[in-house]
Amino acid sequence: MSLRMRQTMEEDGGGEPQETTFSGTPNAAPAEAPAGAFDQPAVMMGPKSSLPKVMGILMMLYGGLFGLFSILALLTTGTTIEDYELIGIDVNAPFMWADALVNTGYLLVVAFAGYQVFNYQKSGVKMGLYAIGVDLVMGLIGALFMADMMAEMAGDSAFGSVMGGIGAFMSVFCAAICGLFVALPVLASGDSMED
Repeated sequence: MSLRMRQTMEEDGGGEPQETTFSGTPNAAPAEAPAGAFDQPAVMMGPKSSLPKVMGILMMLYGGLFGLFSILALLTTGTTIEDYELIGIDVNAPFMWADALVNTGYLLVVAFAGYQVFNYQKSGVKMGLYAIGVDLVMGLIGALFMADMMAEMAGDSAFGSVMGGIGAFMSVFCAAICGLFVALPVLASGDSMED
């Protein structure tokens, strides 16, 4: 180091100059490290699960096929209401129309949700679960109306209450089973599904 530079550093209060050279061998592994300690693990991606494809196809078949039957039922709702009134059973006509419309919409939504599940999209599972929830609400409301209708047919309110309770239980049970089937692709192979 030159004398001039040393004097300048001492006058500025810099003290002794420090060594700025590095020593050693670059990219050498420490002596105590075992062989292969610094290797990166290989990330292996397996194939996507086929469960979303299978469940998507089943949802599309269920929604499409029963959706067509539901459209037929929607077209015959007026004659069904007239038939009930002809035999003397008082029915709630606006609810029957609303129930037929909701059932048709629910089944078409399930078919579209099945298409999304088939394409590995989690939004299809969510949409299917929402549709099942709407159908459950309509089923529970329908159980109340059917209980009144059954009581009127049998002339016994206890019989109507029992039938309404059975209808409500079956609505909840069926919605739980359907919800489990719809959620199965996310539960069993969530890593295969995309957001």
